[in-house]
Amino acid sequence: MPKQPAYFDSQAFAAAALKIDIEELREAKRQGCPAFRSGRVYRDELLSWLQARDLKKVGSLQANGAGLEENRFVVAQTIRGLSVCANLGLLTPEQYFDVCKTIVAAAKDWKLKEVLRQTISNWLQLHYSKIEKEKAQKAHPQIMSWFSRATKAWARRDPVSDELTVLLRNIAKPVKLPAFLGQ
Repeated sequence: MPKQPAYFDSQAFAAAALKIDIEELREAKRQGCPAFRSGRVYRDELLSWLQARDLKKVGSLQANGAGLEENRFVVAQTIRGLSVCANLGLLTPEQYFDVCKTIVAAAKDWKLKEVLRQTISNWLQLHYSKIEKEKAQKAHPQIMSWFSRATKAWARRDPVSDELTVLLRNIAKPVKLPAFLGQ
């Protein structure tokens, strides 16, 4: 794979090379992105700034509800991507769990909590048989404790209430979820 340049000589070159709409680049420049200097567009600064902006959007999910599905998708993909990193040995299970739990808590979205719960469930099935549950508990007590609580909470949920909450969220201000649906 060819090495990426540190900067591009124009917004058009940057847009083409990074496969970003040029209007998004222009908006980033208007918003004060520091990647635009002397007519050049600095790749790493631009990508970092865009990523930080997108993370701010995720943090404001509850504030405005804008882009809820898009942000949920990005966070769910991040959780799954981190899972792949953990499976490759780049992260320990505890590191993976801590990062994902932090992301899910910041997003305050019970559906993302379920994505994490399902991902951990898949990981447990991959690495431990049902009879090795005690082995998993000893090896990863924090993960297993959280997984157990999340699974019990998910089992107690009311699917009708879940659908009603989604409908209300789409027509009104964000609704505070009942305590049993997550924190």
